[in-house]
Amino acid sequence: MDNQTERLVKTIQSSPEGIAALETLESLRLCDKFTLRTTLSRLSKSGRIIRLKRGVYSENPIRDAFAAAQYTYEGYLGFSSALYLHRLITELPFTITVVTTRTSASKPLGAYELRAVAMKEKAIGFENVGTLTVSTKAKTLFDCLYLERYSIERDKLIDAYREAPLNAREMNEFNSYVRRFISSGSRNKFEEVRKKTGGRV
Repeated sequence: MDNQTERLVKTIQSSPEGIAALETLESLRLCDKFTLRTTLSRLSKSGRIIRLKRGVYSENPIRDAFAAAQYTYEGYLGFSSALYLHRLITELPFTITVVTTRTSASKPLGAYELRAVAMKEKAIGFENVGTLTVSTKAKTLFDCLYLERYSIERDKLIDAYREAPLNAREMNEFNSYVRRFISSGSRNKFEEVRKKTGGRV
C-alpha cells in the first residue's frame, strides 16, 4: 500500500470515534479531490474502511457502534439503545436505534444492525451523553411505551424504572409528552406503568 493511502487510513483511524467526513478529509489536502475519492472508494470496497453513508467513513472494525449509527442516521439514539446508555439495562443491544424526524431505514454493520425510526414531530427530548445525542430518560420511557416493538419487554422496562425512577423534573417531562401526543382515550398503558412504578412516573 502506498504512503498516501496509508496516511488516509491513519487519518480516519485518528478521527473522533474513528469516523471522518469527506469534507474534513478534503480540507486536510492529503491529495487532490479526485485521488481522495478514488482511494476512499477502493479502501471501502477492500474492507479497509467502512462507508457509513455518502461522504462519511469509519475505520474497520468500527470503534463505537452508537456513534456510527448516529453518523449514519442523523437524530438521537433511542429505545433500547438509550436504555443501555442511561444504564437502565446492562445488555448491549445489537440493534442500534436512532430516532429521526423522517427517515425509517436499516442496514447491517458488522455484528450490528443500524436502524432509523421516524417519529416526525415526536422526535424531540434529547440530551448529550458524552459525545452522543440520546433521548432523555423521560423521553426514552415515553418512546418505549409509544412504540413498544422497538423497546424491551414491558415488564423489564418497568423493572428498570423501578430501579432508577424519574425525579420530579423528569416526571413532569414524561407527563408533558403524554399530554401532548397521546389522546385521553389511549393513555391506559402509560397509566399502568405509572401505577406499577409506585406512581413515580
